[in-house]
Amino acid sequence: MDRKGQIGVGSILIAAITIIVGVILFTAIAQQVGSSTSTVTINKSTGTVVNETAVYLLEYRSISSVVVYNETGGAVIAAADYVLTNNVIDPTTGGLSVRIVPEFASNNSKYIWYVTGTAQKTDYIADNAGRAIAGLIAVFFALAIAVVAITPSLKSGLLDLVGR
Repeated sequence: MDRKGQIGVGSILIAAITIIVGVILFTAIAQQVGSSTSTVTINKSTGTVVNETAVYLLEYRSISSVVVYNETGGAVIAAADYVLTNNVIDPTTGGLSVRIVPEFASNNSKYIWYVTGTAQKTDYIADNAGRAIAGLIAVFFALAIAVVAITPSLKSGLLDLVGR
């Protein structure tokens, strides 16, 4: 019997399972790469601020273009009235965070502060090369899924019947 152009059930089953698992994993990889390579705009309330008591923003490792507002009055708090430090270890959780310390002379103490700016989440890849490689990993994974999808038809000689 001539089996040219026939694909076995086993190879179709293996390809289907591999493609399904690959697409599921690719979705997770792509989402993680997206969140690890993107900065976010934050609008965060710090809670009640007390003079010279540090407030930690635990979800972020670094913040730029910072504007701090007095939430009760809406007035902008001058940069001289607080000290902002990026990439600080929070003493209670041990995680990377941003620390804001109000200055003692501030008239805005004992109010709720509202912090806005552009932030890097704690899982952000800070190195440019690392962000590029993370994106390439997702691209090559997608190419690997495409190769698995095409391989059974190439091995069976199915394209020879079509005239290619």
